Amino acid sequence: MKTKLVVSICALTLIFSACKKDAINPEPVLDCNGIENGVAVIDSCGDCQQAYIYNYVSHEVILLDDTSNITLEGTTMLVMPEDAGNVYWNSGCITSVVYDCNGIENGVAVIDSCGVCHQSYIYNFQTHIANYINDTTGLVLDPSTEMLILAGSANDIASNPNWNDCK
Repeated sequence: MKTKLVVSICALTLIFSACKKDAINPEPVLDCNGIENGVAVIDSCGDCQQAYIYNYVSHEVILLDDTSNITLEGTTMLVMPEDAGNVYWNSGCITSVVYDCNGIENGVAVIDSCGVCHQSYIYNFQTHIANYINDTTGLVLDPSTEMLILAGSANDIASNPNWNDCK
């Protein structure tokens, strides 16, 4: 009986000391780039993809390790790794000429979760006219009146009532 009591006390001591150790020094959560609490995710091709800020006028990309405390200005938008409009997502798997869901080579159309193909477009925020596009090659926008809306991007999903409308 005395042996069972000693073993029970030792087991409880071990459990409580383990809990205290983990509570004081928890293991850090690392993303695929090794950044603590980072936002990078591995895509289906095995590539580690980061979030980035995209300037849709200059086409400049700024890779991010962390999305807290960022400020988007004017012609910039935040693109998360798994966003439908992220052109880098699963791009490492592509080994031949690529067609979008509209059959356009290197096109920018994207399929939503309902299986509907959506085209990207240039939106004129003065006239409220959308000019649908097949690709962005050589695209020049008037930043005072136009913005590029990539199919499946955060801007598209917020303004497109048909995105993921599976009725």
